[in-house]
Amino acid sequence: MTNEEVAIVDGLIDHDEMPRQFDADRVISYFEGQNFCLVLYFSNQNDRGFQKYVVNDFSVNIEEMYMLSNSFSKMIEQGYSIHLLSQAKNRIDNVIHMAGTFRALFGKKQPDEMAQW
Repeated sequence: MTNEEVAIVDGLIDHDEMPRQFDADRVISYFEGQNFCLVLYFSNQNDRGFQKYVVNDFSVNIEEMYMLSNSFSKMIEQGYSIHLLSQAKNRIDNVIHMAGTFRALFGKKQPDEMAQW
């Protein structure tokens, strides 16, 4: 996770994902090669800014995806940015469900198959 806004904005621009307006919270996700990137934009004046989460080689690092999803679940339960974090969690959960498809696309083995090597 990073809050380094210059690097986050550069990544958003590079992937044509930069928001046009900054008056509402946003969840943005994109892929950098085989890495899954999730950017949250908080519009609240008291907590304005970006946060970026990256799961490297996400199609085989499913455990990290589950940990990120669970982290958001805990923050939601505690009442933090419920709407925004619910959207982010849903985005992650959707990618988790498609992990097998991405592994096939990338020519990767399932995580348990890799442990046998």
